[in-house]
Formats: sequence, C-alpha cells, structure tokens
Amino acid sequence: MDERLRKSLLYDFYGELLTEHQKAVFSAAIFDDMSYSELAEEFDCSRQAAFDLIRRINNKLEGYETKLGLLDRFSKAKDKMQELTQAVKDMNESVNASDMDKKVKSQLISGLSDISSMSAEIFDEF
Repeated sequence: MDERLRKSLLYDFYGELLTEHQKAVFSAAIFDDMSYSELAEEFDCSRQAAFDLIRRINNKLEGYETKLGLLDRFSKAKDKMQELTQAVKDMNESVNASDMDKKVKSQLISGLSDISSMSAEIFDEF
C-alpha cells in the first residue's frame, strides 16, 4: 500500500484520537501536501519541530493500528469483498450462458444481484 494512502487511512480511522493541534498539522502535511518548511511557517515553529511532530503523530497512529488493527481488518474485508464480487460476477455469467428456464434464470440473477447489493451495504457500513 502506498505510504501516503496508508497515512490517510490511519488518520481516517484514528484521527479523532489526536489533539486538535495534531489533527491540524497532520492534515496539512498529508492532505494539503505541505513541506516541513511550510508547516513551520503555518504553525509558527521550527522546521525541526514540524518534522518531530509529524514523526510523533505517525508513531501514535501506527501504535493505535498495532493495538486495534482497524486498518488491517478493513483491508482484509475489502479483499474479501472484491473476491465475493468477482464470484458473483462469474456465477452471473455462468447463469446467463446456461440453457435453463428463463424464469429460473431470472430468479437466480436477481438473487445474485441481491447478494452483491447486501454485501456492498455491509462493507459500506464498516
């Protein structure tokens, strides 16, 4: 996973556990792509202080992930959802290619669509 994406996901999961100042600095660094010099100017500190704060925030977010594992569970759920989506797609293609009764075929396709929709809703709630 791309490091910037990982940091933004960690922030999404654990950002509310940071102080307002930490959130502001980290958000500026990650989402606004500000350099340490720009952060120092924006938050009235030295470049070294900005660097140290970002490093501490990263360590804090990684610590939360080590203890709680939300990003890991999210990634695994996303992978399983992609597998399920592909399996439903494959089954749908098999049903469409078969010579079965049109009513049965329609019911199967409808059922597969329902499975796919419900799975997506469950994943979206996560």
